[in-house]
Amino acid sequence: MLPSASLMLLALLGALAEAKPEHECPSIDIRNDCKNLHQLDNCTVVTGYLMITLITSDLQCNYSQYSFPLLTEVTEFVVFTGVRGLTNITEMFPHLTIIRGRRLFLNYALGVTSMPDLEQIAFPQLMAIQNGQVFIGNCPKLCNTDRVNWDLLTLSTGDNQIIATGSNCSSPVCTGCASSHCWSNIYCQRSLNENIANPKANINSCHEECLGGCSTHSTSAADCTVCRGLSDAGTCVKSCPTEKYVLEHHQRCYSKNECVKKHGYFVYESQCVAFCPSGFRANNQSECVECGPEEACISFCTPEPPADVFTINNLADAEKVRGCQIFNASLIITIRQKLNESQLVQSFTGIREIRGYLKVYRSSELRSLKFLSNLVRIHGDPMESRRYSIVLYDNRRLSELWDPDHKLELMDGGMFMHRNNKLCNRLMLGFQRGVIHDRALDSLQTNDQEVLCSPSKLQLNVQKRTYRTINLSWLKSQTSQRLEIIHRPLPPGKLYHEESELEAPVCTRINWKRQLLFHDELHENGTHYFFELDSLEPDTRYACLLRTFGDDNMHEARSDLTYVQTERDIPKAPLLQLVKKTDSSLSVRMAAHDHDSFLLTVFELADDQAYIEQRNYCHQPSYVWQDMDSAQWLAFEDYDDCCAHKEEQAEDARFIADMRDLYSCTLDDLKQCRELNLDEATLPQYRLPGNTSEYDLRQLHRYRLYALQLQACNELGCSSHTALHERTNYTMGADQLTHLQGCYVPETQKYIIRFQEPQQPNGLVVNYVIHYRNKFNQTHTGCVTRQEHANAGYVFAEHLNITYTDCAVRVHSLAGNAITPYVPITHCTDEEQQLAHSRPVKELIDHDISYVPVTAAHARGISIFLICFLFGCGASLVWVLYKRRCWQKWPGLRRYMPIREQWLRERQQTEDREILVDGFETVRFQNNNNGNADDYPM
Repeated sequence: MLPSASLMLLALLGALAEAKPEHECPSIDIRNDCKNLHQLDNCTVVTGYLMITLITSDLQCNYSQYSFPLLTEVTEFVVFTGVRGLTNITEMFPHLTIIRGRRLFLNYALGVTSMPDLEQIAFPQLMAIQNGQVFIGNCPKLCNTDRVNWDLLTLSTGDNQIIATGSNCSSPVCTGCASSHCWSNIYCQRSLNENIANPKANINSCHEECLGGCSTHSTSAADCTVCRGLSDAGTCVKSCPTEKYVLEHHQRCYSKNECVKKHGYFVYESQCVAFCPSGFRANNQSECVECGPEEACISFCTPEPPADVFTINNLADAEKVRGCQIFNASLIITIRQKLNESQLVQSFTGIREIRGYLKVYRSSELRSLKFLSNLVRIHGDPMESRRYSIVLYDNRRLSELWDPDHKLELMDGGMFMHRNNKLCNRLMLGFQRGVIHDRALDSLQTNDQEVLCSPSKLQLNVQKRTYRTINLSWLKSQTSQRLEIIHRPLPPGKLYHEESELEAPVCTRINWKRQLLFHDELHENGTHYFFELDSLEPDTRYACLLRTFGDDNMHEARSDLTYVQTERDIPKAPLLQLVKKTDSSLSVRMAAHDHDSFLLTVFELADDQAYIEQRNYCHQPSYVWQDMDSAQWLAFEDYDDCCAHKEEQAEDARFIADMRDLYSCTLDDLKQCRELNLDEATLPQYRLPGNTSEYDLRQLHRYRLYALQLQACNELGCSSHTALHERTNYTMGADQLTHLQGCYVPETQKYIIRFQEPQQPNGLVVNYVIHYRNKFNQTHTGCVTRQEHANAGYVFAEHLNITYTDCAVRVHSLAGNAITPYVPITHCTDEEQQLAHSRPVKELIDHDISYVPVTAAHARGISIFLICFLFGCGASLVWVLYKRRCWQKWPGLRRYMPIREQWLRERQQTEDREILVDGFETVRFQNNNNGNADDYPM
């Protein structure tokens, strides 16, 4: 009984130790119909790629019925795109453990894009993506992507592109997870730390070749969920047995029969390969054997479709040239994403010749070109720009070439190497010497763009600093033939790293100033060199770097970036601008640099009344010029005039700025620092804090001109002043009269108008205009200057022949004019008549400067109309008489017409005759009469 039980137990253990069955499926492309998903039934591994794409919502797919729990491995890439109605991927692939990425879609091993209905993506058992990155984008409802550690999932170098995601999402809390990373509240994210044991299955240890755990308590390599490396019929191994061959692309071991007949590949040494390597050919048994001396074992590749240029943008493109020996086109490499450069070695290891040219440009993440080390010939047919066979341009991180060792030959053309920020000069020159070609055709980076190759450390010291200069020193023993000092101003706290714009090309290095130095420009004391860096800005932080190089490329040294700040100087003239103004205040904005306070001085500039009253504003009235910069004026302004006006303004601004710099107050020229004359200041001087940005000047007079002078000050002194001249606004109604009286003396037809000056006008009053009117719409105006009106005792009198009933006064000041409403004219009392006979008023009337009589408007209009009417009638009558030749029918009329007889004779001889026939038709006859004019009676 016991022996039989023992035999049964051994049989059971032997069955458990057998490898689990594998069902390999080739690449699967599922599209257009969700029923095609059944192609994944029974698949445990997809030895290729898996694409699920272009399934529309019209098919009414129930994706919940599609689940593939047996699938654990995909050797290439997985892509979901354009699938409508799919909301959750979790239940579709619950046990997918690894995506190997042996071939990529672009640079990605997992891609999810253009999925409008997808809400959740989770692979509960996904352990790792061995090669390639993740791309997720254009999924407007997708949530929880931020709690997944995608960098932990992808094992190779690169950038994961997660362009997420839904807006109405709640972040998962990852309850019960060993880390803070999870797919959702239910599924935690697994990592390589779990690739041996499976705690949930109560498994404490698995075989070392297992990945993702194992299925039983056994430590056998046949019980692994998936293999870390190679799989031999379901058993994980480090290397294939001697009778089998490894297919690297599938990470599996196959017999020769499986390699040749199942996959259609060839056997080469211990490998199952798609083609024989260079120098080998396939025989009748599908084995790769070495070529004989007379055999041409060359793999000749032409891009599909045929083209002159083939561009490699990612690892997937690089796979297309694997196995090629002679590439029948030009090859362009532009790789802008991080990738595993060792994979490029596998793709390019076979290339020996390029028929066209090789161009590597704008590959911002490419650091080395060693994957091209087997290249021996570039034909240059055609060449880039008809001149170059090798072009290395604008590769920001490229720092390493390959050693051609006189094996690489350029059949035609030269090299072009520019804007490679990390490619040092010595490496370029060594590469140039190692390539067989015509060096006269080369174009390499100049010394201005030169990058040092692993330079030694140069100790740079700052000896002294002032507000304009910095004195630098370094050891003579570390100095080569040439030196270059690089510096630039920096904001406070700003730091630069080694991989910064310091090594950038000239066109992107505009903020750095570079100065090439030679030994004869330096001072020395026997052990050190000294150099004074001048023309710096005061109180400014600078970053300085010194490097030395020469024809001996091995003697290169470079200092660290040294940060130093110059001393303070007297501040520059501050900025002063008007913000707003009223009739009693001015608001200004101010700004300065390196100052502690502002000093504001205000001068009130009174109008020169004596000078203004020299002009008679009644005879020479003032005009209010329109604003030349207003929108209304610019709308009608000529374009050329506008441009000329703007150019004049810009030229004035440049002139003012130049003069301000030339005569600014600095420690270099203290003569320009002049004190202001405070005796002329009408308002107190204001000391404002340094952080003041705006200030209001209040309690100012209306329409008064003020001069503001602002200085910025620190402990060293105050700057030159910035001046601003501005008037306050005028006040509406300030120029109107408060009391106006008018009366009339019938006996003398004299009008007497009495009014005082406005109490607080807008500036100075220059003249008054008196307006009269009556009920017949007759008007009259008179004028008197302010000075004349004051001399007359503020009484205005004049004789008029027409009776007026109302009067008003328009006051003209420097701010404009304002009219007082009409008041009735009354009969003068005896006192008012006596006032009109005073001496000042009589003198005003005798001088005849106060009025200009005006005729009634309607009478003047009627006269002009009658004159025009009569003139038109007379002109019409003359024209009719001329056309009808009335003077020929009426002889008596001729003696009164101003027509010469000689002109009539000539007219009769040359003029055709017109005869009126039947009273309505005119017939013209040619005049052949040679008779004299005397035959016609006059």
